[in-house]
Amino acid sequence: MPMCLIPMDGSTPVPVDKAVVLFGRQADCDVVLLNSRKVSRRHCCIAQINGEFVIRDLGSMNGVRVNGKQVNKEARLGIGDEIHIGDVGYRLAAVDALPKRKPAPVPPPPQKPLVTPDPRYLSQDIPVALPDEQVNFAVEETAPKLKAVPRPAPKAKAKPKKPGSVFELSEDDIVDD
Repeated sequence: MPMCLIPMDGSTPVPVDKAVVLFGRQADCDVVLLNSRKVSRRHCCIAQINGEFVIRDLGSMNGVRVNGKQVNKEARLGIGDEIHIGDVGYRLAAVDALPKRKPAPVPPPPQKPLVTPDPRYLSQDIPVALPDEQVNFAVEETAPKLKAVPRPAPKAKAKPKKPGSVFELSEDDIVDD
């Protein structure tokens, strides 16, 4: 019998339609639970074994509870069981027990434009704004770019004669860039 998990917060049901459904925060999980910090990267899985459903804790920090009881390694699941993965709650239900939803309304077919645009004003490859014909544009010339003038590097001073001697610098020796 096909099963699904009904979230306690009323969000979309999660189908249990594979042999193993993996829950966690990691992107490669079947059910990714990003809204809770109490869910581990690979928190738990629900496995279908010989027609029965089993939930297995995969070494999570905050554990798995079924009907309020902590799951040590694994526990059998039945229809109506409440499952808490960290602090995210679900109820196991048969797919047949889900309320029937009304099908989504079919959108109406697209309407034809009321006026066919003149092909002269349609752009071909790149959209281009067409200005009003009575607008005059002024073209301004830009100033020429200035070129950097190289200046000679400051001359090197003589090295101190003694290993412990000090050079004294004047204001002219300091160059600001």
